[in-house]
Amino acid sequence: KLIKPEIASDKKTVERFSNELKIARKIGHKNVARMFDLNEEQGTHYITMEYVRGEDLKKLIRKIGQLSAGQAIPIAKQICEGLGEAQRLGVVHRDLKPQNVMVDEDGNARIMDFGIACSLESKGITGAGVMLGTPEYMSPEQVEGKEVGQSSDIYSLGVILYEMVTGRVPFEGDTPFTIGVKHKSEMPKDPKDLNAQIPGDLSSVIMRCLEKDKEKRYQSAGEVRSELENIQKGIPTTERVVPERKPLTSREITVTFGLRKLLIPAVAVIALAVVSIVIWKLVPSKESVPIPQDKPSLAVMYFKNNTGDKNYDHWRSALSDLLISDLAQSKYIRVMGGDKLYNILKQLDLMDADSYSSVDLEKIASRGGVNHILLGNLTKAGENFRINITLQEADTGELIGSESVDGKGEASIISMVDELTTRIKRNFKLSDAQIESDIDRHIGEVTTRSSEAYKYYHEGIKYDIKGDYPKVIEYMEKAVAVDPEFASAYHAMSWAYGNQRYRSEEKKLLKKALELSDRLSDREKYIIQGGYYLRQSEKTYDKAIEAFEKLLELYPDDLNGNNDLGNLYSRIDEWDKAIERYEACLKYGGMDVVFYSNLAGNYRNKGLFDKARQVLEQYLNNVSDSAVIRDRLALNYRYQGKYELALAEVDKALSLNPTRYQSIRSKGNIFLYMGDLKKAEEEYKKLQERKEPVVNAFGLQRLGHLYLLQGRFKDVRKIWQESLEQAERLGQNTWISNIIGDLSYVELRSGNPDQALELLNKSWNSAVEDEDFSSQRGTLFNMGLTYLEMKSINEALKTADRLKKMIEQAMNKKLISNYYALMGMIELEKNNYSKAIEFFKKGLPLLSATSSSRMPLAYSTGLAYYKAGDLENARREYERVISLATGRQSFGDLYAKSFYMLGIIYEQQDSRGKAIENYEIFLDLWKNADPGFAEVDDAKKRLAGLKS
Repeated sequence: KLIKPEIASDKKTVERFSNELKIARKIGHKNVARMFDLNEEQGTHYITMEYVRGEDLKKLIRKIGQLSAGQAIPIAKQICEGLGEAQRLGVVHRDLKPQNVMVDEDGNARIMDFGIACSLESKGITGAGVMLGTPEYMSPEQVEGKEVGQSSDIYSLGVILYEMVTGRVPFEGDTPFTIGVKHKSEMPKDPKDLNAQIPGDLSSVIMRCLEKDKEKRYQSAGEVRSELENIQKGIPTTERVVPERKPLTSREITVTFGLRKLLIPAVAVIALAVVSIVIWKLVPSKESVPIPQDKPSLAVMYFKNNTGDKNYDHWRSALSDLLISDLAQSKYIRVMGGDKLYNILKQLDLMDADSYSSVDLEKIASRGGVNHILLGNLTKAGENFRINITLQEADTGELIGSESVDGKGEASIISMVDELTTRIKRNFKLSDAQIESDIDRHIGEVTTRSSEAYKYYHEGIKYDIKGDYPKVIEYMEKAVAVDPEFASAYHAMSWAYGNQRYRSEEKKLLKKALELSDRLSDREKYIIQGGYYLRQSEKTYDKAIEAFEKLLELYPDDLNGNNDLGNLYSRIDEWDKAIERYEACLKYGGMDVVFYSNLAGNYRNKGLFDKARQVLEQYLNNVSDSAVIRDRLALNYRYQGKYELALAEVDKALSLNPTRYQSIRSKGNIFLYMGDLKKAEEEYKKLQERKEPVVNAFGLQRLGHLYLLQGRFKDVRKIWQESLEQAERLGQNTWISNIIGDLSYVELRSGNPDQALELLNKSWNSAVEDEDFSSQRGTLFNMGLTYLEMKSINEALKTADRLKKMIEQAMNKKLISNYYALMGMIELEKNNYSKAIEFFKKGLPLLSATSSSRMPLAYSTGLAYYKAGDLENARREYERVISLATGRQSFGDLYAKSFYMLGIIYEQQDSRGKAIENYEIFLDLWKNADPGFAEVDDAKKRLAGLKS
């Protein structure tokens, strides 16, 4: 290793190097690379050491991503053995890191560079930009500049183990200082949270190595090795394999040279020198994505327009997307998606780059989790076009192939892509048999033969990535106007409508795409089939699962397939299965905000709010800032009752996108839960005043819920009637059914069960026509409550039986909670309080942690306890109602009435002060309530009596 001149010029440093090397030379062990001597030739100082054939552990981690416990433990044990020998001789490494551990082809590990870091601890060496050790692997005491000993190496060993099994270091940052602060003050995430496959006791060993207090760590490498030995005994031997190292060349090359030749010219010294100290360098602040090893992976970069005509600039990204679409059909190659490439280029500020440096390509490959890069350009001579490409290794830049194809006229470009695809496969050494058996329909068949139609489609996809769905629709309509059989364009339009809650249009366009799906690749055909059956009705969920499973059998790493299957499982409350699919999206490098949002949502359903927060923060840390993610974080904090934190997040979302209606709605919801109803109304009115129908509808809906909480039923009825008329004008059956259901609730709570039943019959017809089984179940439930209000218990029981039969036919068996809730209300009406409570308690555990139905269930349970004379349990249930951070929008009237009930209970328990407090809160909430509510009059009378 050549030593930088500015360091070698310090005689004291050179002397320290020499002395330390003498100590390091004492270490003779199979897991330590021997250090030899410090020499000088023509003024250049260098260190000689044993040559170890292999690659360093850092490269191995980058190549594999996450090592299994069976792969990581044998390497870690060998590091422990090498460290143990050094510790026996009183030698501390001080800069232990994966880059300083060599692993050969047989999995043998050797620690490098003993004796170097210690030599740098002299004045003048630790200047700006230089650290004693590598920040990601430094112990807290090292960060503070304190004396370090063996326990510091134990900490670094813990970081290495952490990185092996998770594919990432515990702490990252943009500067050494920020990383150092994290080492001193932050607890690392449990490695098992990042890799659920590792044993819990291995996770515990790692976390003990990473204790901030050095006294709490293992005190010797031998202790760590012993723990690892015990863990290893429980791991199947088939897992204990380190993947073979791919040789850099096809054959061994022996090079002989003299040091004199190496030193000439001087620039070669700078280029080849591996400095013995660790100098901080800028590293990507975003997390690298593990590279799956089962097949080659590829990033197809934007092309360079060498035609000299800017009118062809759109082909820069369009050629990339076409090749991605064509190669994505293959079973033998994994291609990074166009949306992911877009996001990475945007993060790196390379969207408009005309060319890419080797550093740029390394970052792109690392973030995208690919091991190959394709670069290309488009040229033109007269009417003739030529596409040139080069294919190279991502880590070394080694060229593995170059190709050119020619065509006449712009219309020929699409067919030229097909020829390139076959040649690329040959460059990846696919056999003739593999190429022959591979899925590879002509790109013109699976997209469009019209270059003009594809131009519009491609432009629309750009807007989809940005979330501008009206623009997506605009460009897709242009695409299908040119090519009426462009199935992918209809598909893109369907999800653009779906993301705006226009369900009728979404279904129509999905059906159109399905009718044309024979023109699609197998990958997209199964995606469309699955999506269509998923959105068609619950009766076709089994067909949706079948389509998605066929897709994932061919393409296990398909992001859309995993996400849509996750959506299906989420709909039927199979949260663990949904989480598994969304985790697969992240495992295979998915960077779409939807994957992270959906994953976090299912953790929230399970009540794992901290886990959900970690997922969302992972996106912010590793991908980019996002208004969507900030909104989800706000929602997460709101469910936890952390309203100030929620407000801060939604304000960040609005700073990123001031017109985002979801953020405005979220802000209104937070104010509602904070009790600032005036500010909540201001936010909701902002939505109601917007021109977009879906935004306006949300504003009306939220205003109605706000007035419901205030007992203003007439205002609720008026505003929701306006919303219903709008939905009917737009022909949105799902909206119609939901709004009618809400209106029936208002009539029911206003003491008008006949009007409620009339509305529910209308809602039922709409839900049946639309095959909306969710609305049908909701309508039956409300019908049962309405019959109870009409004192028709037999009709309520018949309705409960119909509801039960519907639920038994559904895939989601947790829906039986609705039946339990209705039966509980029936028993409550029959004065069978214990049976009512039993039904309510059976239903509650089946609900998600974020279900709004928790509120009416808790309210009814409280009422049953109260009527049974159990005031203490009744109080607990009503206090649960007012503490819930869910349900206050849909059932605000019950939230307000819970204060009234608490007032009565506290009054009966002789808690005069608390009774007064709760009556006052209720009357304040309902100060503008419609006249005639008995609860208001009673609360006023009771409050006056208590105060007098």
